[in-house]
Parts: sequence; C-alpha cells; structure tokens
Amino acid sequence: MLPVKIKIVNLGRVEREFRNVIEEYERRLKNLARVKFENKIPEDAILLDEKGKELSSEQFYELILRKSQEGKEITFVVGPPEGFSEELKERRKKIAVSKFTLRHEIAYLILLEQVYRVLLRIHGTKYEK
Repeated sequence: MLPVKIKIVNLGRVEREFRNVIEEYERRLKNLARVKFENKIPEDAILLDEKGKELSSEQFYELILRKSQEGKEITFVVGPPEGFSEELKERRKKIAVSKFTLRHEIAYLILLEQVYRVLLRIHGTKYEK
C-alpha cells in the first residue's frame, strides 16, 4: 500500500487546557503516516463545518483509504473560532464532525482522534471502542 499522506490545517489558536492532548495525538499521527500540520489551505482541502456532510467512522476511513490508494494527499481544515468565510465555504468540500457548533480545539481534537483511528485500522491495529 502507498503511504498515507495527510495535511491538517488548524486556523485557530490552541488554548492551554487542550494543548497536551492535542500534541499527543499529533505525535502519534506522525508515527503512523506522512502527516503535516500547516496553515495554508490548498484548493482541494476539505473544511470541517457543522453544515458539512456527516460521515460515519466507516465512511471517513473509506475516504482516507481511497485517497491513499490513489496516491493523493488529503487535507482537512479546522477553521478559526469565528468560522470560515462564506466565500471559502462555497469553493470547498465540507464535512461535519457534529451538527453542534464546537470550539475549534474540540473539533480539531475530534478530527485528530478520527484520523488516528483510521490510520491504526489501515495498519491492521485494533482501536478500542
């Protein structure tokens, strides 16, 4: 299998109370795949937005697996606390981690955990539910 290439863009500042757990997941992800953490949004990026399409964990796995098998990098973007501009949302694919409006750090943490779950599965490792 081709290596999994993921880029994660977090446009918000991570507050101190979330920093340790987020840094732990970022470290784990880097050990499992080619994961980059950046702040530039490419044209094919997928935005995390409460009005985006809801995916199950299985659908999220299939999305990442398919992109990986195609040899493509997949980029996810967590917006700033004030949200994405309407112009940006019109031009990008959107997925929702929840229909709730969440603090950007919580949305970011949920994204990291779900990517971690996918990568463990791709590597054949069980993840406790």
